[in-house]
Amino acid sequence: MKLTQTSSTSPWYKEPWFFLAFTPAALGVVFGLTILTIGLNTFDGTVHEDYYKEGRAINQSFDRDRHARELNLLASLQFAQDQLHMDLSGQLSVFPDQLVVLMENPTRAAMDFEIPLQHLRGGRYVGNLPQSFANEWDIKIYGPEREWRIYGRGSFPRETPVVLSPSRR
Repeated sequence: MKLTQTSSTSPWYKEPWFFLAFTPAALGVVFGLTILTIGLNTFDGTVHEDYYKEGRAINQSFDRDRHARELNLLASLQFAQDQLHMDLSGQLSVFPDQLVVLMENPTRAAMDFEIPLQHLRGGRYVGNLPQSFANEWDIKIYGPEREWRIYGRGSFPRETPVVLSPSRR
């Protein structure tokens, strides 16, 4: 009696076991490279680069808010086309010649920008908008020596004024 052994002579790419074994690994590489590409192309950085310093200085922020409340500071900002008009009221002995409005995006620090304001008369200020913007923004104004701070939040574009006041913390 003769035993015969049958051997498959088909090429490796026609074997189903090859694809069953290596398909999950190949899919893992493809998905990994896809996620890496998406991550690199949409990276927007940290929200605040100096978050640690801000956390340590939280008491100083409370002091700024308290000082602004003592001065009864209130600002009304009207965004009109490419200009910002602000009316500042409060018990300031002298209105500063210049103020800066900080526009901070809540999720993307790279989009933050500043709007310098020039004092006109009384509590009236005006500044040029460096860019057009949309969506939700945190708006902050600090005193010239950063001794007080008023804050607000607004969705843009908008027709009505944004009112900034001291935080109630």
